[in-house]
Amino acid sequence: MIKIVSDSLNSCNKKILDKMNKMDFEFIKKEVRSQLEHGAEYIQLNANSLLDNEMPFYNKVIPIIENLGGKVLIRSNKIETLSKVIDIAKKEVIIGGIEFDKEKIDFIIDGIKRDNVKIIALIKENNPNKEIYPEKSLLIAQMYVDYLLDKGIKRSDILLDPVVKPLEMNFLNGKLFLNTLELFKIDFPQVRTIANLTTLSDGLPRRYLITSHFLSLAINNGLDFVVLNILEKSIIESIISTMCIIGKDRNLKSYLNFCRNNRDIKEYNI
Repeated sequence: MIKIVSDSLNSCNKKILDKMNKMDFEFIKKEVRSQLEHGAEYIQLNANSLLDNEMPFYNKVIPIIENLGGKVLIRSNKIETLSKVIDIAKKEVIIGGIEFDKEKIDFIIDGIKRDNVKIIALIKENNPNKEIYPEKSLLIAQMYVDYLLDKGIKRSDILLDPVVKPLEMNFLNGKLFLNTLELFKIDFPQVRTIANLTTLSDGLPRRYLITSHFLSLAINNGLDFVVLNILEKSIIESIISTMCIIGKDRNLKSYLNFCRNNRDIKEYNI
C-alpha cells in the first residue's frame, strides 16, 4: 500500500509560517489530527523559513506529532539540523532531501545507520538550470545508491526522490518524471521512491485536476511514498480507485468501504 506523507505544515505557506512563528501548537495539533484521521502516516515538517528558530520549533513539535500517533519527515536546507532531529525523534523518522554530495552524506551517515532512520536521496543535477532526463537521473541514482550501500545503509532505508518539476517550466515534466520513476523501479526494485506530486501543477488553475490524475499514473509506475495534502477529497478518491484498478486492493475492500462511508458523493451513471 502506498504511504501517505502530509505536506500541510510547510513554512513556504504564509499562513503556516505565521502559526509556526507564534508557536501555535494547538493549531498544529488540530492539523496533524485531521491529516492522520484521513490516512496520512507521516507528517512532513519544513520550517526552513523560521531561520534560527527552526530547531526550537522541531524540539517542540516532533514529540507532539509522535504523541498523536504520527511519524515525521523533516526537510531542511541545513545538514546539521537533519542530524539533530534524528536524536529528537523516538519513532521512525525520514530526513532529506539530500543531493548527491559526499561531504553532506558523510556528515550524517552515522545517524542514518541507526534503527528507524530513512534518507531521501534527491536525484537532481548540481546545475538547477540544466534539464535532467531519465537516463541521467538513473546514473545519478546508481552512484547515490552504491555510495550509501558501501557506507552500510540498507536498501530499505533509502528513498529515491526523482524530483517533480512544474509543467509551467516544461510541458514534458510530468512525462519525464513518470519515465524516470519507471526506470528506478526496474533497476532498484528493493529501493523505495518518494515524491511531492503537487509541484507539477504549481502556478496552474484547478490544480487538483492535475494532481489527482498524476497521482494515479505515479502509483501505477510504482511510487511508494507520496507527499501531498490528503484532505483534498479528489486525492483520496484517486488513491482508492487506482489501488482497486491495479489489483492492490484485495477483494476491493478499501474501495467498497470508501463508497459506504461516502454516500454523499454525487454518482454518475455511465
